[in-house]
Amino acid sequence: MLNVHKKLKASSIAPPPPPSPPWVDLPAEITIDILQRLGTIEILESVQRVCSTWWKVCHDPAMWRVIDLKYDPNLNRMPLVLERICRIGVDRSQGQLLKISIQNFGSRNLLKYIAERSTQLRHLRVVMGFYDFAGGLAVYAKNLPYLEELHMHFTLITQEDIESVGRSCSLLKTFLLNADACDRPKNSYPDDGQALTIARSMPELRHLGLLLNNLTNVGLQAILDGCPHLVSLDLRYCNIDLEGNIGRRCRQQIVDLRQPHASTHDYEFDYEVWLYFNYWSSDNYDSADDSEDENW
Repeated sequence: MLNVHKKLKASSIAPPPPPSPPWVDLPAEITIDILQRLGTIEILESVQRVCSTWWKVCHDPAMWRVIDLKYDPNLNRMPLVLERICRIGVDRSQGQLLKISIQNFGSRNLLKYIAERSTQLRHLRVVMGFYDFAGGLAVYAKNLPYLEELHMHFTLITQEDIESVGRSCSLLKTFLLNADACDRPKNSYPDDGQALTIARSMPELRHLGLLLNNLTNVGLQAILDGCPHLVSLDLRYCNIDLEGNIGRRCRQQIVDLRQPHASTHDYEFDYEVWLYFNYWSSDNYDSADDSEDENW
């Protein structure tokens, strides 16, 4: 009988609670380092909901020093949703945002939102922004005095944008202005406006990318004169002639020189470059001209 009572008493004692998951007790800085390796969307839509500890960590400004967002048409997220997610990340950074990359979405209004709340920004990257950002940096670059890298791929920016960046961002060392003339045939007309503006306003540049730019040897000469510290220069698919003195000077002055006919296989948007050339093939270009003629 005594044994029965002992068993009943033992069975009435609640089992100890399960131990906390091992990640709960990690120092906050280690948890931040781990979670930052996940995507911005993953953090907002799932990671922060795992537990109260992660919820708190995901609201720490240190968690939002880097934002990387890309619109994927295969996923059920519209560009406006990504803009809202981007704004949430910027808000949570509380001014500590250092690096941001936005691809296939965005607008001047989004650039304004970022610039006004991220004065510590060091790295800005815009991909496939096309016309949506043109003129924005002319207004908002003054809010980014610590900017060191500006990467623009398939995104149109104006000479006023470049001038403003050069004037306001004196620490700028890397400027990639690749394939911004994506709405017209390659070298449809020579234009040294961007090159001359870069030469005039960005004397401290170390790395310059001008893939698919319409500059001529005049613009190249100005860049070599105005940016004496250049280490790398990307001139792939530029309509320039590197024979003679200017070619010798490029090879002497530039450590990493990508010449006009060099391959773009190592360029991260090589496929988009192929699409560009495929679209502006002779047949498409001729048909576009014909359709315009018919309207007159």
